[in-house]
Amino acid sequence: MTRPLHPVTAARGLWLLPAVLSVLPLSACERGGGGGHAGHDDHGPPGESSDIVALTSEQLTAAKVEVAAAGPEAVEERLSLTAVVRANLDAQAHITPKVPGLVRAIRKHLGERVEAGEVVCELESTELGQAVSRYLEARAMVQAARGILEQETALLERKVEVAQTILDREGRLKEQEITTLRPFYEAERALAETQLERQSRLLELRSALQQREIARHTAEEQLHILGMEQEEIERLAEERDHSHGHYRLRAPRAGVIVARDVTENEFVGTDDKLFLVQDLSRVWVMASAYEKDLRHIARGQTAVVRLDAFPGVELRGEVTFIQYEVGRVSRAAEVRVELPNEPLPGWREQFPLRPGMFGKVEVVLSARQARVVIPEQAVVHEGERDFVFVRLPQTAPAPHEDEEGHGHEEEGHGHEEEGHDEGSAAARVRFQRRAVELGVHSGDRVEVLRGLEPGDDVVTGGAFSLKSLARQGELGGGHSH
Repeated sequence: MTRPLHPVTAARGLWLLPAVLSVLPLSACERGGGGGHAGHDDHGPPGESSDIVALTSEQLTAAKVEVAAAGPEAVEERLSLTAVVRANLDAQAHITPKVPGLVRAIRKHLGERVEAGEVVCELESTELGQAVSRYLEARAMVQAARGILEQETALLERKVEVAQTILDREGRLKEQEITTLRPFYEAERALAETQLERQSRLLELRSALQQREIARHTAEEQLHILGMEQEEIERLAEERDHSHGHYRLRAPRAGVIVARDVTENEFVGTDDKLFLVQDLSRVWVMASAYEKDLRHIARGQTAVVRLDAFPGVELRGEVTFIQYEVGRVSRAAEVRVELPNEPLPGWREQFPLRPGMFGKVEVVLSARQARVVIPEQAVVHEGERDFVFVRLPQTAPAPHEDEEGHGHEEEGHGHEEEGHDEGSAAARVRFQRRAVELGVHSGDRVEVLRGLEPGDDVVTGGAFSLKSLARQGELGGGHSH
């Protein structure tokens, strides 16, 4: 004789059921390892679920049961690591003024894109004004020295020409024996002295000009060091307002301004980082690997990245760097994976991979063909054991027997539930709960080592409903035997 359940126990059993099972008749469970066992009304001790669950087509729809065939598939052995997205340190730059000054205008703002050489802000700098003045002075000295050289060169050339003319005249007079040799020799000496004077003076003037040019070049290089472009330097002499301290701070590279620490009319120095520009077209994903796992990781390995911000999205890259030092406290080293920051579905803004996002990196250690692979969601976990539900082939019931093989002549069975004919065994689909041994987890797929054969129809959706229904059978609620 079956003992009735204690009211409290029954209430606890009902509390475990999901809402969808409220529409499922409780006569849907059968007891047995591989099928129905005639004459067995006992469903086992509390805590053990029925192995067979039978559902009508209406119950299948209500429970949202989905079935797929298990079969061979390629699996990857992966090492899962926690990770965070970071900016590519090789593609970012802090913008710092090279001269102290007062900020007069801000041309670029947070979040805006800049190109290399584009002005981000403008300053008034006394130091720059002094440097410009030195350059203009050196430039003027070069022009003056060049002018003196040209003038004296012309003058000295004229003196040489005069001396040459006198010598030629004395030479003709000497040939005509009109004069003595003395005037000829004196004219010859005067020409030589004039030529020597010309060479000496030109050498002196050229040396002075070279020194002036060196000073101008030095002053010009100083302006370049302070951030002025060549075009700006060439326009200095043309400016009439003499605003020589006007300093334009430019972006050293293209990117997006991700940080700004400056306001107008603020005095800034050469140690102040006013802007941070990052090229976000590629990002780093930094994973933490414990020292015991480092021996499995190498550069060039494929890495699968999953970020919390993009559920269901897998991004593939490769390991490009492994940190050489293990953290003293964390006992872990960083593993770098580089990814292109390309558009993703559902993300309207450019560069969806943002520094600071959390996620996981799965480093692919090996890949092989597994005999049986199923979706991870098909596995039901109960304590330390794993189960799946397998759809059994439909079999025709014996004449005059209900779904559990009991004859209708048994007293007290077969008429306890309303609508029993609608849920006859011929219209039911049976599912068997099987214990499985799992192998490698590969993303949302898992290898099955034991418990399944290729071709078995495994429940991939609604397994929790079947589990709850099996538990309902354990509680003995409303069974019709």
